[in-house]
Amino acid sequence: MDESEKQKRKDQKARIRRARNAQRKLKKARTELEALGEITDWEEEFIASVDERLEKYDSAFADPSLGGFAQALSTRQMQVLAQMRRKIKDKKKPATIDADDDDPGKPKWRSSFKSKHKSSFNPRVRNIEDEMFGEQEAEQPTPPPKPKKPFLKIIDGGKN
Repeated sequence: MDESEKQKRKDQKARIRRARNAQRKLKKARTELEALGEITDWEEEFIASVDERLEKYDSAFADPSLGGFAQALSTRQMQVLAQMRRKIKDKKKPATIDADDDDPGKPKWRSSFKSKHKSSFNPRVRNIEDEMFGEQEAEQPTPPPKPKKPFLKIIDGGKN
């Protein structure tokens, strides 16, 4: 078997693997949406048609301008799947209530850059003056390590 035949076989296996992965994601989205009772007729039809094309052709689109050659779903199909996942995530997330918030039913979103505590501002800096005056007298210079005599080690295993 020559190299081109091996590469074709390898590419075909990779294409099948990508199609199975996309099918698994679609089926997971369908079951989670059905469990939440939030699946629409359009989403059901979209998942069914894409799954059928993945099963038959190992790709859900034919026009190479719609997505990458190495992808099982087109760019737009991946966006729709991401929207479905976002919808699932939003429905599963419980709404938290903040005491000083005007709308108690509104979920409280917090940026990861903001402070997580409502305490006073406490910067994480060190005071250089504490280090300069307190440790000058107590600090003794450490002597450098003693140099060792160099040696040569012969390792077996060369050409015999």
